[in-house]
Amino acid sequence: MLTSVHRTNNQRRSSNYYERCTIHMLRVALLALAIWLVSFTVIIYSVRNDSAVSIGNDLIQPATLLSNRRIYKRQQTQLTGNNHHNTTQQQFTHTTIVTETTTHFPPRKMTSTSNPIYFVHIGKAGGTSIDTLMYNLKNRSKLHNKQLIGKAHYDWSHIELKEQRRLNERMKLNNNATEEVLDVPSTADVMTILRNPVSRSVSQFYFSKDLEWATKSNSSFVHQTIDEYIDDTNKTWFQPLSDGEGGVDFLAGIFSSDRKCWVKSDWIETDLKVYLRRNKTAACLRAAQRLEQTVWFGIVEDLQRSMRLLQYTLDLERTPVLPKRNRAKKEHLPPSSETVAKLERYLQKDMWLYEYSKRLFEARWKYFMGDGVYVHPELPPLPDFDSPLQDV
Repeated sequence: MLTSVHRTNNQRRSSNYYERCTIHMLRVALLALAIWLVSFTVIIYSVRNDSAVSIGNDLIQPATLLSNRRIYKRQQTQLTGNNHHNTTQQQFTHTTIVTETTTHFPPRKMTSTSNPIYFVHIGKAGGTSIDTLMYNLKNRSKLHNKQLIGKAHYDWSHIELKEQRRLNERMKLNNNATEEVLDVPSTADVMTILRNPVSRSVSQFYFSKDLEWATKSNSSFVHQTIDEYIDDTNKTWFQPLSDGEGGVDFLAGIFSSDRKCWVKSDWIETDLKVYLRRNKTAACLRAAQRLEQTVWFGIVEDLQRSMRLLQYTLDLERTPVLPKRNRAKKEHLPPSSETVAKLERYLQKDMWLYEYSKRLFEARWKYFMGDGVYVHPELPPLPDFDSPLQDV
């Protein structure tokens, strides 16, 4: 009888022990589950925040060059939209703009890949002539197996759109899921040509006089010189004074998302585009980064050496001669020094990018035609975009 009681008590203690162990294990499991849920929530929140600036991933991700598949090491700074062009105070905490690169690599030759070629055609900067030249060269050089996307005005976001579609088609053929294009320079060969923004603006002014819409509307600028136009307080057409059309807005990919716009984009309006349009400093830095990622770019005012660099990147036996296309029909008087100074004030973004392009061009020239050592140039001092154009 006593033995039976002892057995019962032992069984009860054993049962209580197993119950306590089970409860303890459940508590540990619930705690682990709670930690996992918190971590998962944080990750999802971060991804959702990042998706708001998804088109700007190349500002967050260091750029990669195909020449050696190595990663740029960049020092990054965070910029806020705090200049006088902002209507709201906002900050892209997930968007960083490259301001200095500690390790840079020169561009590769265009013949080193089968990537498609994209020509970013900036208006009145010799783009029609480059288009004509490239289509002529494509049929007589090592570029015959490459696709050339030209004869149109488009910005960088349109290149991303085209490359995303191309990747999607390739993934469908391979029965794989769609992937996101994060690095245009590794999938496309981008080229462009820049011109002094003041000269480009003056050229656009006189070229537009003969366009059908201008003659039909009988706008006042049709009967003016550029000096008279710049001082006209009643002008209703402002395109020659549009800062960004000389390069920055093309390379930054921030043209209007309206399909009626004369420059093609990806036709998607994002918070990042709005931010870059308002924050001119950020737009300049992004455009400079994109210029670095081009396989070739030329400068109208340095055309002979530009053609030499094009000869090198295309592996041509002779230096190509740029044909003259789409020139103004009439000669015109040059602008006065006062008008030039006013135009420079209006076109501060493009003037800054043009100055940087000359530095970058020299670095590439010395590398390809000199001692083979690539020394990356420093960025020029950025303009004070907070200073109002009161003197213009």
